[in-house]
Amino acid sequence: MFSGEHASGSMEYPNPQHWREANADRTFLPEVLQDEGYHTGGFHYNALVSSSFGWNRGWDVYEDHMWDADDSTESGWKKRAHDALQQAGMGNFVVDLKRTAEGKTPPTWEDMWADIESFIEEAPEPFFLWVLLIDTHHPYYVPEEHHKWDQPGIRSTYAWNYAMRRHRNLVGERRNGIVNAYDNTIRYADTFVGELTERLEEAGHGDAPLIVHSDHGDEFGEHANYGHRPLMYDTVTRVPLVMDNVGESGRIEGPTSLLDLGSTILDLAGSAERLGDRPSLLGDERSDRDYVTVQNVMEDGKRMAAAVGAEWKVLYHPEGDWGAKRFDEESWEAYYRPEDPMERDNRWGDHPVELEEALVEQLNADLSEVSSGDEDLDEATEERLRELGYIE
Repeated sequence: MFSGEHASGSMEYPNPQHWREANADRTFLPEVLQDEGYHTGGFHYNALVSSSFGWNRGWDVYEDHMWDADDSTESGWKKRAHDALQQAGMGNFVVDLKRTAEGKTPPTWEDMWADIESFIEEAPEPFFLWVLLIDTHHPYYVPEEHHKWDQPGIRSTYAWNYAMRRHRNLVGERRNGIVNAYDNTIRYADTFVGELTERLEEAGHGDAPLIVHSDHGDEFGEHANYGHRPLMYDTVTRVPLVMDNVGESGRIEGPTSLLDLGSTILDLAGSAERLGDRPSLLGDERSDRDYVTVQNVMEDGKRMAAAVGAEWKVLYHPEGDWGAKRFDEESWEAYYRPEDPMERDNRWGDHPVELEEALVEQLNADLSEVSSGDEDLDEATEERLRELGYIE
C-alpha cells in the first residue's frame, strides 16, 4: 500500500536494518502526500512498522508507541537470558509461560485513542490520517466488555495461542473458543471504526474519504496452520477493502490488489503522482486486468507467489517448513474458487494457462538483493514482535 510494489524484504529477517535497506530506494505514500501539502499522521502499536524499521518517513506525526512503557533493561540481561533459553529450545515456552502467569493484557486501540483525537482536532487541513490496529493479531484478546462470544480468559488465551501455533494436534475442541476470540477482536475493530467515524463527523470531516482494509487474514486449522504464516491461500491473502465518500458506490468486480491502494489515495487527494506505476481503483483509471499477483519473500531468495483471476487461483510454495504446514517439495497448486472457496481440492492442470504464465513471471521477476542485516533488536521491539506472532 505504501509503495505500490511487492516487498523485497523478507519476513525471515524481521530486523530494522534489513527492512530499511529493502525500502531505501522506494517512495512512500505519506512522502508524496507531504509534497502535495498534506499534514500526515500515523498511529499504531505494531513494532514491525515502527520508526526503527524505517516506516516513519513522510509523517508530520508518527506515534508507534514503542517507548511509552519500556519493558527493557539498560544492562540487556533479559535479552541475553532469552537468547540462552532460545538456544536450549526453551525461549518461546518460557516467554509464553511468563505471559500466562502475569495475565497482562495486550495494548488496544483505546490506548492510542487520545493521540488520534488530538491529531483530528489539531491537524491543519488537508490532512491524511493512517491508523493500524493490532487488536485482531495474536493473542486475540480485547477488553472483557467487548466479549460477545465466549472465549478463554487472558491467561488461557496466551497458553492456547502458544499451543495452537506449535502443537496443532492439541487444539481439538478448544478451536471454537479460539475462533470466538478472533471474532471478538473483529467486533472490537468495528467499534473503533464507529468511534472514528463519529469523531470525524463531530470535527466537520464527515464527508472525507474513509478507507478500511486489512493486511492479511489468519488461519484456524485450515491447511494445517494457525495464525498468519506467509502462505498463499485465500484464508491469509484475501482481505476486506471498503471505501466511503470516494465519489462512487457499488462493488469493484474482478481481481483487486492493495498494490493499487496508494495510487487510489493519491487520486482522491487530487495528485497526479502514482506509486509503482499502479492505477487508481476509481473512475476510468481502474484497470481491466484479468489477474493480480501476491508475493512473499522467504529465506535464501525463495519466494511464495500466487496469481489470482476472477475464478481461478494458482499458487506456488517452495520446499520448506512454513509454520505448521511443511512442504517436503515445491508445491504448485490451482483452485477453482467458486466451487472450492476453502482451497482444498488442488486442480493443477485444469487452470487457465494465462494464470500459470503470470505466476511464473512473478516468480522470475527481478528481486532487489537485500542483506539479512545484523542489527540487533532492542528488547521492547523483540517482545512486541513475538507477542504478535511475527517471530517465534
